[in-house]
Amino acid sequence: MRRALMVILGLGVLACRESEPAAGNGGDGGFGGSGAWAGTGGGSGGSAACANQPAVVSFITDDGVKLEAADYPTGEGLGPSVVLLHMIPPANDRSNYPKAFIEALGKKKIRVLNVDRRGAGASEGVAEDAYLGANGKLDAKAAVQHLLGGQCGVDPLRIGIVGASNGTTTALDYAVYSGENPDQPLPSAMVLLTGGAYTENQNVLGAHHDQLDPMPIQFVFSPAEGAWSQGYQKSAPAAWRFESFDPGDHGTKMFDANAESIERVAGFLAEVL
Repeated sequence: MRRALMVILGLGVLACRESEPAAGNGGDGGFGGSGAWAGTGGGSGGSAACANQPAVVSFITDDGVKLEAADYPTGEGLGPSVVLLHMIPPANDRSNYPKAFIEALGKKKIRVLNVDRRGAGASEGVAEDAYLGANGKLDAKAAVQHLLGGQCGVDPLRIGIVGASNGTTTALDYAVYSGENPDQPLPSAMVLLTGGAYTENQNVLGAHHDQLDPMPIQFVFSPAEGAWSQGYQKSAPAAWRFESFDPGDHGTKMFDANAESIERVAGFLAEVL
């Protein structure tokens, strides 16, 4: 029933009009709104969609925090997309994700929304709220609504979330939240780059079988930081995959430490979305 509802509501984002590319190095792409997820945001949240040039966009979370993100369209509507959540703010921001990784996703026709989490980069808000307490998940929710809204949304059944370090906290919190609220699209896949005890600040991964067991989840880690991921590996559902890279590093630093990880993560997302 949930999948059928998503398909029906997803038809609301079929209309696709080419938009103007951002001038210079980008700029505000408008506000995506925070209404129903099926492309009903009140602003121009999808202003970069169906274009061929990246744009800097902004949107508002349900608790009133303005976030900034880089939107990398594919030139095609109603396709797969990925939300990128960087490592702990404020010391990190969306620049953590290397250009090579974003380009690898683009080559696979996956739209990328690379978000400054609250308290990081050009986004407003308190950094600690991104990973401690109930509001961090609202960053991911607003990003998903941005992708679904505006002039050309994405397929609500093909949205992935990549979390790095305690970006995995926000990813998991949103997955649990959307699983409990059928009006929100459940992620179609997740990538957890060096998950750990911090991932479970609010929710225990293994306590939400209905939502998470069928979901393709890729656990990416180095041997030095694999204990948490490997703790789930022995009894993992068939949809979960575990990738250890040696040499490796923490969170998004993995991509610089081991170039193979870029293609393995991008390939996983292209396969399951």
